[in-house]
Amino acid sequence: MGRVIRAQRKGAGSVFKSHTHHRKGPAKFRSLDYGERNGYLKGVVTEIIHDPGRGAPLARVAFRHPFL
Repeated sequence: MGRVIRAQRKGAGSVFKSHTHHRKGPAKFRSLDYGERNGYLKGVVTEIIHDPGRGAPLARVAFRHPFL
């Protein structure tokens, strides 16, 4: 007899379910403004957040001198 392959085991859930209870929310972009349409903005990463339901960390960015 053969084995159950990994993709088949993931379909069953259990160990492979994502941890959704303490989620930090969706990753979002800023709305496009004059500075981003006609150049670029500089920003500083203020915080790196661990999100339990995600495979990669989230970064909180503070943008400098946004155009008005």
